[in-house]
Amino acid sequence: MITTEGRAYEQRGIVYVKTCRPAVDNLSDEVMVQWHDSRMRTAEQNRKAWALMTEIATFQVQDKEETYREQSISFTAKNMEMLQGKLFHLSQATVSEASAFINMLVEIILEYEIPTKEPLYTMCEDIQRYVYLCLMNKRCCITNRRSELHHVDAIGMGYNRHEKPQIGARVIPLAPEYHREIHNIGNEAFFAKYHIEPVRMDERLAEKYLDKKARREGNYGQV
Repeated sequence: MITTEGRAYEQRGIVYVKTCRPAVDNLSDEVMVQWHDSRMRTAEQNRKAWALMTEIATFQVQDKEETYREQSISFTAKNMEMLQGKLFHLSQATVSEASAFINMLVEIILEYEIPTKEPLYTMCEDIQRYVYLCLMNKRCCITNRRSELHHVDAIGMGYNRHEKPQIGARVIPLAPEYHREIHNIGNEAFFAKYHIEPVRMDERLAEKYLDKKARREGNYGQV
């Protein structure tokens, strides 16, 4: 990808981008516009980030300022392109940067099974990404406890869900009591109550939920 600087301006509801064509042969006429986020992080994002870092610090028996320094350095190392080489500071972060930072903290909490005072689904910035991570870690997306796989889409007669998770089917990870609740009140009412969204099973998730025999046979099942 070749990057050039430019400026956007709007006329009659149409946005135009003015830039220079690079002096390179055989360039495509198709371009991708990447917008720089100039919105400063919100007070709610700041609250979420510090709440999550406090949970991590408590779990690690560490001062939360030290946790902030460590996580800022880790986030910077993983997001050099987004940050354009500058060190991440939450106080100076854009909305997009703060959102990515919060998502990283949520991922750490899921990976290390860190208990939280607030439900993680109320703290994340990208609900579908969060549910996907819960599925990968086999954690309930409501309680962060061990979960069961709930199929949102009906599965066919004779289908063994333990052997062939259906690629493309919508799924969600739930602790047993919430698995019972979703069957009692229905999918849509449950999603509206908890502001949760299912995700579609892909091959990475299928690998997580296949039993050993099915994994050896490469038996994934399609919908």
